[in-house]
Amino acid sequence: MNKRILTLCAFATLTLLACDASSLAQQFLDQPQPAAQEPEPTSAPVVVQPTQLAAPTAQSKAAPTTANTGGSPFAGALEKAKSATKYRIEFAMLFGSTNNNKYAEESFIDFKGEVDGTSAHLTSKGGVLAILAGGGQLEIVQAGGKTYMKGVTLFGVTDPKLWYVTDDQSTTSGFADFAKPDEFNAFTGGASANDFKKVRTEPLDGVSCDVYLYDFKSVKNSAITGLLGSVQDKDDFSAIDAANMNVWLCADGYVHKYTLNYEGHNAKAPTEKAALKMTGHIWDFGSAAIVVTVPKDAKPLPR
Repeated sequence: MNKRILTLCAFATLTLLACDASSLAQQFLDQPQPAAQEPEPTSAPVVVQPTQLAAPTAQSKAAPTTANTGGSPFAGALEKAKSATKYRIEFAMLFGSTNNNKYAEESFIDFKGEVDGTSAHLTSKGGVLAILAGGGQLEIVQAGGKTYMKGVTLFGVTDPKLWYVTDDQSTTSGFADFAKPDEFNAFTGGASANDFKKVRTEPLDGVSCDVYLYDFKSVKNSAITGLLGSVQDKDDFSAIDAANMNVWLCADGYVHKYTLNYEGHNAKAPTEKAALKMTGHIWDFGSAAIVVTVPKDAKPLPR
C-alpha cells in the first residue's frame, strides 16, 4: 500500500473517529467479512509494543482455559466503567503496509493523558495529530464544552508555545472516545463468553490480572470489518495471518489493558503485507491526584 493510500486511510479513519465508538459495531453490521486464510493453530496472543507503553511480560506456555460460560467475563468491568470518573490512559494505533517491497509500521494515533470527570487532558506525539502540530507534540484539554490546544502550528498563523481555545470539538472528539475505560468493548461487543479464553494471570499496575484471548479470525467481527474496509486497501487483507485481542481483567474489577492485532497480506501477492495494531492502557482509577485544569489566557483558535 503506497503513501497516497495511507494518507487516504488517515482521513477515512478520522471520519470513523468522529463517530461514537460504542456504535461502531452496529454501523458496519451488514458488511461482509474479508476472506480468511486459516493459519496454524496457536494459543499465544500477539501483543503490540509501542515504545511508550508498558511492555508485556513473558507469556505462559500453559494451555488456555475457557472463560466463564455463564456470561461475559467483563460484564462487571463494563458496569464498573460507567462510574469511573478519574483515571490515566495511554493509547496507540498503528498501520503496517508494504511500499516498494518494504514493510513498515507507522504510528496513526499515539497519546497519553488523564481523565477527570467530564474533562480530559491528552498529549499526543506523532500520528495523525502531528498534522496540527507540524510534527511536534500536541497538548489537548477538553473541558466545559471547549477544546484547548497547545502546540498547534496551522500554517504558521498560530504560535505552538501558546494555548488556543475553540468551541468546535469535532477534530479531537473521537480521540476522547478512545480514552474511555470500556473502549475495548467496541471491538468485542458481539462476542460470546466462549469466545474468550483465559491464557494466564499476571500483575499489572500493582494488581493481579487475568489475561483473556479473543481470537476473532473465525468470528464475524463487524467492527473490525468496517474499520478495515473503510481505511485500507481491501486486497492487503484478502488473506488473514493473525486476528486476535488480549484483555487484562484485574482484581480491582476494571480492565486495565487491551491489545488488538490484525495482520494480513495480499492473496495475489504474498509479500504485500499489512497490519492494524492497537494498545490501550487504563490505570490509577479514582486517584485524587488526577485534576484537569483549564489553561488560562487561551486565545481563540483562528478559523
